[in-house]
Amino acid sequence: MKRLVLIVLSYTTTLSILLNPILVHTASSFSASSSSSTTIISISPPSSSNDYRQLASLLVSSFDAPQNSKEDDASSMIQRLQWDLYEKSLTEEFTYKRYVSTVRRMRGKKYCLLVAKKNVVDDDDVSLSFGRSDDGVVGMVEMGMSLCPTVSTNITTSIATDNDDHGSSNNCNMTPTPLIGVICVSPTHQNEGIGMKLLQKCEEVARELWKEEFICVDVEPNNTPALSLFHMGGYVVECLNGEGGALMRNTTILRRRRAEVKPHYLLRKRIRNDDDDQMMVI
Repeated sequence: MKRLVLIVLSYTTTLSILLNPILVHTASSFSASSSSSTTIISISPPSSSNDYRQLASLLVSSFDAPQNSKEDDASSMIQRLQWDLYEKSLTEEFTYKRYVSTVRRMRGKKYCLLVAKKNVVDDDDVSLSFGRSDDGVVGMVEMGMSLCPTVSTNITTSIATDNDDHGSSNNCNMTPTPLIGVICVSPTHQNEGIGMKLLQKCEEVARELWKEEFICVDVEPNNTPALSLFHMGGYVVECLNGEGGALMRNTTILRRRRAEVKPHYLLRKRIRNDDDDQMMVI
C-alpha cells in the first residue's frame, strides 16, 4: 500500500523565500508504518542547479515540444527531427538560464518561484532526507506582481434595463496585483492534488507575506485543465469587457526561445479581508 503526503512550507519558512529564494527549504519529518511505502510531495523554492534544470525540462516538455500530428507528413517529421536533434536541448538551456537569472534579479522583491518534488521511501527507512527525490521536479508555479484591473461597482437605487444606463456598472482600474503567470504539473502526476497545493501556497505567500487583498491568474482560453483548476480554486472573472463577456488581454509568452503575444483570460480571487487585519490587531 502506498500513501500520498503533501508537504508545504510553514509561514516562517515561506518568509525566507523573499530573503533568499535559492535557500534550501526542508519539510518536517513524519511517522509511518513499516508495512507500506509513502510518497512525499515537498513544495519549496528550487534549492539546486539540478532543480532548475528539471524545472526547465518540465516546462519545455509541457509547452514547447511539438504536438503529435495525426498526419505524419514530411513537414511534421522534419520538425520533430529538428526538435530531437537540437531544439529541445537549446530551449531547455535557455529556460534554465532565464529562471536562474530571474530569481537572482528578483531577490528581495515580490516574486515567488516554487517547485513540487516527489520522494518515495519505505516506511522503515528512518534516514529519510528530503534533499533526495526519486522523480525530481513534478510541478512548478511562478508568481510576481503585475498591473491588473480592479473592479469598482457603482450601485444606484434604479434597476438597470436595456434602454437606460442606471443600475450596477463596473469600472476597471489598473493596480499592481500578485499574478500567477505559470503553473505546471507533469502529466504523470496530474490528478494528485499537486496543482491545487501549488496554487494555495501562492495564495498564502500573497496573503501572509505580501499583505495583498487579491490574486490574479493568466490562462489561455484553450487550456481546459488550467481553467478547471482555477475555477475549483475559487477564481472568477470580476471585470467584464464592454460586451459583457470575460475580460481577455494580450500576454507575452515565450515559446521555443521566441516571444509570442496571445490572448489570455484574466481571473481573480479575493484572498484577504479587512477582518483579517482586525483579527491580527486583537
